[in-house]
Amino acid sequence: MPHLVDISLCLIDVLDKLPAEFPQSVRRLVLYADVIKQDPMPILEKLPCLVMLELSGYKGQTMCCSSQGFPRLQRLALRSFSTEEWRMEEGAMPKLSHLTLWGCEKMSKLPDGLLHLPSLGHLELIDMDQISEDDNTLNELRRKGCEVFGGAAHICMVVMVPEF
Repeated sequence: MPHLVDISLCLIDVLDKLPAEFPQSVRRLVLYADVIKQDPMPILEKLPCLVMLELSGYKGQTMCCSSQGFPRLQRLALRSFSTEEWRMEEGAMPKLSHLTLWGCEKMSKLPDGLLHLPSLGHLELIDMDQISEDDNTLNELRRKGCEVFGGAAHICMVVMVPEF
C-alpha cells in the first residue's frame, strides 16, 4: 500500500510489538491499544512523512526517541502510558509543535529532551497531577514561550485535527 496516508487502529487488546515496516507514505497514525508491550518509537520514528501521531497503551518502563527520529512530526498525543522515563535525544522531533500527555500516571517529571524541541509551542497535560508546578522542564518551557494547558484538575476531550 504505497499511497496509504492515514491509519487508525483502535480497540486492540494486546499488541506485543508493532510490525517492522509501515508504508513510508503514512502521514497520520492513530493506535489505541489496552497494552502495547514493546516501545513503539524505534519503528515509528523512521516514518519520513508522519506529521500526526496518537498512541495509547504503552506499558513499558522506558521510551526512547533517537536524534534523527520523527523528522516531520508536528503533533503527538500519548495516552495511558506506563512510562517512567522518556529519553529523547537532541535532534529528535525537530518540528513538533503540539504535545498532549494524557493519563501517563508513572511519568513523574517531564523529559529534559522537550527543551531541545525548537518548535514546541503547545503542551497539554490532562490527568497528569503527578507533574508538579515546580517541574524544571515545565517551567523552562513556559519561560521559552511554550503555552502549557492543563494540570492536575484538567479534564476535557481532546480532538486532534491534522494540518496537512
